[in-house]
Amino acid sequence: MFSFLLALAFQVGPFYQQKADYTAVRPFVSVEGETVDVLWPLFTSHEDWWRFCYIVNWQDYAEDSGYQFSILPIWFNGRDKDKGAYAGLFPVWGHHPHLLMLYDLDFALWPLWTRYKMPRGRDWLTTNTVLFPFVSWRSDGAWSVWPVYGVNYQRESDHRYVLWPLVTWATYREDRDTGGAGYSWMAWPLYGQVRREREDQDLFLPPFFSYARTRQSTRVRAPWPLFEYERTPFRSRISFWPFWERNINYSYSRSENKEIARVNRFGWKLVEVYDDEVRVFPFYASGRGHFRLWPFYESEDLKSGFTHRRVLSLFPIRWVPAVDRNWAKFWTFYEADSSPLYTDHSLLWGIIRWRTLK
Repeated sequence: MFSFLLALAFQVGPFYQQKADYTAVRPFVSVEGETVDVLWPLFTSHEDWWRFCYIVNWQDYAEDSGYQFSILPIWFNGRDKDKGAYAGLFPVWGHHPHLLMLYDLDFALWPLWTRYKMPRGRDWLTTNTVLFPFVSWRSDGAWSVWPVYGVNYQRESDHRYVLWPLVTWATYREDRDTGGAGYSWMAWPLYGQVRREREDQDLFLPPFFSYARTRQSTRVRAPWPLFEYERTPFRSRISFWPFWERNINYSYSRSENKEIARVNRFGWKLVEVYDDEVRVFPFYASGRGHFRLWPFYESEDLKSGFTHRRVLSLFPIRWVPAVDRNWAKFWTFYEADSSPLYTDHSLLWGIIRWRTLK
């Protein structure tokens, strides 16, 4: 059954669209909620951040009275609630309170000199480098003159090397989260050995051939990465790279050992077959409430029994919000939004609209 639809949105071809909480003048500007795109990906802004060409970035930390501005990779400046103002001109000089995993990072004429902190349990570990990565020393006594000789202390182990990576060795203390007390050594590229309370491993021509075993798991590589087999209480994996791989996950209940997920991969990850989904990147995907036949057709189940469908779907990655806001309409000739009671159809960017009742 058909009925004419009283439009709840206004649209002029692919160029202009307006509806609740959304306005777009494509490809120049789009506004959706707190997100504003200008010639995306040239410029995007949100409530507390904006970026230009993914190079110039601004982040506002209003709750902490802080901010950060950066021009990657050469300049940054900002204010931190605890550390105060900071700035840097890479590689000349700079201080940053928190960059990636590094805290209180200082550098001057990098790689000439660098100093930074990292958390170590309840304490902090300070590392200094000169002519990174050749000379370094840390607050816990570790030091290295790479690649000649180095000493590295970790929570449960001490590591050393001579003419890295030719000769390396380590001693381990008892630790409940690792393989336990013991030792390891390697004379690369000939042979390596691990002997710990809960782990044994032999490596031949490392990393190509190895056999590792613990009380509950086994792993064989012969040779890596062409063949790999692994079996643990929670996973079983066999791989003939890049042709085929099977991965099975088991329940975390040791008593059940019940299979909960399985995937077969072909051609590395080009074809993936799950229990409830099949993917052939980027051409086909079916399952988990969506279907995709690239570049022709795409459908997605939304909340509360609603479904969205469209033709064409040229972007190789599905449902990228910025692409949908700014570019997808140019190649989307047909769309349909379905509810449990009816389906609204739109052909040629809304020039032709109709509703079918279920």
